[in-house]
Amino acid sequence: MAKNKSENLRRYRVLTHQQHSVALHGPAPFAVTVGEFACRVFFRPSQTDPSLQRTQGGTLIQMEFEAAEPDPLRAASLGCRLTEDVLAGLALVTGEPFGDVTFVHLVDITNDTTTSFVFLLAPRHLHTDRLINGSDISHLRSMLAHWDHLPKGGRLRRAAALYQRALREDDYVSSFQLTYMGLEALEPPLAEQLGVTSGSEETKGNCETCGAEFTRRRTVLNGVRAYIRGAKHPDPASTEQREKEWKQINGLRQDLFHSLADIEKLSSKSRTVVAAAAHYLHDALCCLSHAHDLEAATYRLPRSAKHVIMMGTIEPGIQDALEECRPVITLKELGWDRHPKHGFVPRANLVHDRSNAEIGGEFFWLTAPLDVATESDLRTAAYEA
Repeated sequence: MAKNKSENLRRYRVLTHQQHSVALHGPAPFAVTVGEFACRVFFRPSQTDPSLQRTQGGTLIQMEFEAAEPDPLRAASLGCRLTEDVLAGLALVTGEPFGDVTFVHLVDITNDTTTSFVFLLAPRHLHTDRLINGSDISHLRSMLAHWDHLPKGGRLRRAAALYQRALREDDYVSSFQLTYMGLEALEPPLAEQLGVTSGSEETKGNCETCGAEFTRRRTVLNGVRAYIRGAKHPDPASTEQREKEWKQINGLRQDLFHSLADIEKLSSKSRTVVAAAAHYLHDALCCLSHAHDLEAATYRLPRSAKHVIMMGTIEPGIQDALEECRPVITLKELGWDRHPKHGFVPRANLVHDRSNAEIGGEFFWLTAPLDVATESDLRTAAYEA
């Protein structure tokens, strides 16, 4: 690890997981510089059995780096981004289909006597309590019939598939991209319904030299813009808000698709804009499918269950070799239990094999995505031992 004279630097190790199983040819860490951060990296398959490597996959990746970042959540986000850069580069070099990076833990090994850590507990939450009822099935039948018989029904089907994928995405940037692509798919039918030119805006003018009249065509989602602005459902009370949201959606699209801003800024913008984009995609689909009673003035973008993290310390400090890729804690069991007062709550069986170490900490709800979270986004979580 390259040394820096600044006394404010802290030495971190971030442990992450990705779904594809891959190993290094040589069982030793390698040094790499990522975004001006000098790093040491090692990874190994999550499974030791060659058969399980092929059926279950998974790779543990550990990266050590130094940063002048005192907030452990920001350091964890930085470590994940640096790891993603390494895997992106390796994908180009090797052609390996690396999966998404999932955070496991961050340890601060600046101090030899005490190691502070952040450990993520992320129980899968793949159930909804809302039951599919008869009214839902009736709407479904009507929508599918319209998609089959409308001249541009194939576009509605594609936009609905993109909307479904957007709901599954926890990453706000990816979710916004999918919703905007869905709106693009609806451009021709929306333009036809609203009586505007699809895909372009026409303005007339006269040549300053000869006075001849000309028509200028500018590429724009004319139908989508008109719909979002309220052309289908005029309401003076919401005009200003709709205009503002169109500008936010279109502005983010420009910044994102043309890479006009850094990803950190785009992530923050996406978090505030994606719900509006998903709302308009949902309502436009329902409108074009003649399911007008499903359109609504308010909208809530479904998100996955909030994560729980454990923050604590280990004494004496961690002395693991980087290539061990050893989690500070092992999740032996993780699930959900019914609580008499709070409904279903996460259940975790945490164990560790550091026999000579004292490990202690507290649990917190993480109320923001890790890539934008700070310590101010932590809320103390009650727990029962």
